[in-house]
Amino acid sequence: MRTLQTRTQLSPADLDTIRHLADECNQLEGLTMKLNWPSLQSRSGQVTDDFMMIEDQRLVGYLALYAFNQQEAEVSALTHPDYRRQGIFKQLLAAARSSLAERQIPDFLFICEQKSTSGHRCMAAIGSRYEFSEYKMTLAEIPPLKPMPRLKLRLAQADDLAQLVQLDHLCFNVEPEISQTYLTHEKRTRHRRMFIAMVDDHLVGKIQVTLGADEIYLSGFCLWPDCRGQGYGRSILTRIVNQLSRERRQPISLEVACANRQALNLYQSCGFREATAYDYYRQPV
Repeated sequence: MRTLQTRTQLSPADLDTIRHLADECNQLEGLTMKLNWPSLQSRSGQVTDDFMMIEDQRLVGYLALYAFNQQEAEVSALTHPDYRRQGIFKQLLAAARSSLAERQIPDFLFICEQKSTSGHRCMAAIGSRYEFSEYKMTLAEIPPLKPMPRLKLRLAQADDLAQLVQLDHLCFNVEPEISQTYLTHEKRTRHRRMFIAMVDDHLVGKIQVTLGADEIYLSGFCLWPDCRGQGYGRSILTRIVNQLSRERRQPISLEVACANRQALNLYQSCGFREATAYDYYRQPV
């Protein structure tokens, strides 16, 4: 018997079954499917973001929502290779659509690995529109430290929140109220660290570190516009990856828009190499 189950939080047993299903799907097409494991491990318990299709006590389909803002929810979805073309994704998507409609989030943003033939067929079948692509990059060699004595790194404090919100708005066009809600929540999450870069007591940039079970993930890296082009970005990045490499023996990864050549060149110069690429497709809820 096949049943659709929903979750507001995922148990360790749920996470194990999702990981097993992802491994089977990845092996079929040689993929590195994007599942935001730190988010899955720290669901709020307040909204329904996880949808599981169970048959005979076996997970055969799964869809995850990642609503980082009120404008869209990113979507990762997978169906067991033996259960495809049976309408499982369609049922999971319908349930996810109802959840987002209740929350008044207007758009899906589907994540499809570029080399996934089945994923691209699915995007075409549901009529989603291609929007952009990102590289996932992984640290291949530890870069030499970039000396810059005036530059200091420290963990973010509550007093930094207003400037962090401004940075997100300037650099990523994130609405201030959305950024404030997100940053306030992240500050309470034990496996994430927000680092602040200071020069002579002036904040010049930030970078977030997420400590996952299998890899370390860097995100939200940005500088004030008038601080760019002065070597701060390279110095911040090399210090962070050197520190993390000493602390934990795990892969260090980040993502960057394929069209952002300046950032791509910076990451390559700091020892990162392209591991795979993801295409993003948009569809109204």
